[in-house]
Amino acid sequence: MNKTAINYVKSFFSAFGLFVARRYPNAVNGHDLTYDLKVVVRKENPLCFDIGANRGQTIELLQSCFRNPTIHAFEPSSATFTTLSSQSFGPQVTLHQLALGDQAGVATFRNYTQSELSSFLPVNTNKSENIFAEEALILAESVQVNTLDSFCAAQGIEQIDLLKIDTQGFELPVLRGGADLFKNQRIGAVLLELNFSPLYEGQSDPLEILALMRTHNMRLVDYYEKERASGMELSWTTALFMRYP
Repeated sequence: MNKTAINYVKSFFSAFGLFVARRYPNAVNGHDLTYDLKVVVRKENPLCFDIGANRGQTIELLQSCFRNPTIHAFEPSSATFTTLSSQSFGPQVTLHQLALGDQAGVATFRNYTQSELSSFLPVNTNKSENIFAEEALILAESVQVNTLDSFCAAQGIEQIDLLKIDTQGFELPVLRGGADLFKNQRIGAVLLELNFSPLYEGQSDPLEILALMRTHNMRLVDYYEKERASGMELSWTTALFMRYP
């Protein structure tokens, strides 16, 4: 296809709000997360951690992306874990009613009406800053917390091919709890949520996360699943990192 034809195709789809981009073999495109995960995690049967599994959305994504992934999924909320464990994901998925952070122990977990918003952190109630300011707290419960390093040592896990973190503002404690794994280059790729809008009190600063990932020699691949406040400002997004060789 010549350049004129390519530009015509791009113009046609842009009229419908769609973007057309070329796919190159063995290269990420920055638009299709499923495709890019396959490029970054070059295994058919990777070992994946799903921290903040909620109802299993990421489990389904990983199973659609890879032929036979082994998945450890973590969900601390008792109600959400009941929903999660009622589903059949197959023998390669192990569910853990457990939170991960920077120290082991017991902590208070806040369950909100929308389970996707549940967190260790209280919601920011400033309506001018947070579209979820009026989200109702339905239960605060005590949950068990471990660290990535301790969990993997106890389980005899030497390598995590993909570490996914969606913990609603609690990403930095989870990452800090895996300091030894990162130091010893035992994590191949990281997929996590960055919150730019102040959704929670004391939430992880995305710039601190980016700096920490660079310290661990994890390089940013791209941003996906972008959400914007008022149609303009980036509110939150999913970031994919991979270990630099």
